[in-house]
Amino acid sequence: MSAITQPCIAQLRNPPRRRGMCPGVLAPMEVGDGLLVRVRVPAGVLPAASAARIAGLGRRYGNGLVDLSHRGNLQLRGVAAADMDALIAELRALGYVSEDAESEAVRNVLTSPTAGLDGTAVLDVRPYALALDAWLAADRDLHRLPPKFGWLVDGGGQATLFDSSTDVRFDAVAGAADGPLFRVGLGGDFEQATVLGHCRPDDLVELAAALARTFLELRQTLIEPPRRMAGLVKALGVEALREGLLSCPHPSHAPHGPLPSPASQEREPQSPPLRSGGGSGWGQTPPTRVFLGLQPAWLGVAFPFGRLDCDKLQALAALTHEIRITPWRALLLAAPQDGAAEKATALGGILDHHDIRLKLTACSGVTGCDVGTTDTHADSLAIAERAAGLLEAVRMVHVSGCAKGCAHPGAADVTLTAREGVYDVALNAAPGGAPWRSGLTPDAAVTAVADLSVEELSRVR
Repeated sequence: MSAITQPCIAQLRNPPRRRGMCPGVLAPMEVGDGLLVRVRVPAGVLPAASAARIAGLGRRYGNGLVDLSHRGNLQLRGVAAADMDALIAELRALGYVSEDAESEAVRNVLTSPTAGLDGTAVLDVRPYALALDAWLAADRDLHRLPPKFGWLVDGGGQATLFDSSTDVRFDAVAGAADGPLFRVGLGGDFEQATVLGHCRPDDLVELAAALARTFLELRQTLIEPPRRMAGLVKALGVEALREGLLSCPHPSHAPHGPLPSPASQEREPQSPPLRSGGGSGWGQTPPTRVFLGLQPAWLGVAFPFGRLDCDKLQALAALTHEIRITPWRALLLAAPQDGAAEKATALGGILDHHDIRLKLTACSGVTGCDVGTTDTHADSLAIAERAAGLLEAVRMVHVSGCAKGCAHPGAADVTLTAREGVYDVALNAAPGGAPWRSGLTPDAAVTAVADLSVEELSRVR
């Protein structure tokens, strides 16, 4: 692998030339309430002016609803097919759409949402994440990566991405005499990922490109090429990746560059990334209880099920100069104005990590999915009103519009699975699991959950 000739900050200024490269959207997806348009927000940093303009477009061309995704993106809902060209043209004028789908499909870079705001972080990772994003979009060779192949750049601190799972992760760690390093992990969250080694921050982009090429080459040697890095590591082992990196070509022409340094005790983090413990809604774990509410540098605001409307998005944009999109389907308002917490609360925002609505997760249901047959959001909020005691004692209650469990495919303490307008209620199970009660009307299902005692739930565990 060739050596870095310029730091990755310079690569951000001068990446490989690629026509039409800019932040953008993936191809729209047909859902129950129209087309869903996903707007990528590089490094999760959205200027307030851009947020207000996007809100206006959502009102004009969509149904006025905005979803926050687990990958730190915005989703405009209810767009009519006849309006797609006009919407894309508007987004392109704002700099939030690309001319080709190939570059967009590989720009799956998850970034610490508090980068540059959190003084406890090891490193402000925004320049490195943006450089990686730009390189992925510009390098045609990397457009062969599977569409969901993901990258993560985490600076640590209060809103760490410790529990987020991805294909290649760069976690900033302290402890080196010459400054912070990135711990390079392959497949999984921080604990589960296979450690490749450590690299300097300025080596991140070149190493990422080399890893991508090595993945593409090695996967083709298998009868069934894996689509994720964890599958390749399981099939061939991490040493195959290290050997592949030695012969990996790179646009830089300087010879004899170093591989990531092997994992060693002295270069492991002196303390593990901050975890707040416990559970939160929408299938995510720790940082929700850390970043919500008024913090020294931001105001954390969540909404039930990660959904708000365009009027609320525009109102929030008026309270700050910059919004950060988190992977926990919540927003951070950087340097909020005085009184912003009260105004965000009046808009229906959740600022208290003890709010029981954070224990609820639900898909779009009949209002936004052609498969759903129940109003999952309304039924979830009814559970919040009538089963507060149970919600305080459990990790999650999941209301799913069908057995696929799109919002949370894993097990929850209580799972309601809809079918033909009724619910099956399962305990400590995934959607479609063996029911504890079956064939209940929505009101009866809410009553059953409200009457469920913690002791009865514990007996099923």
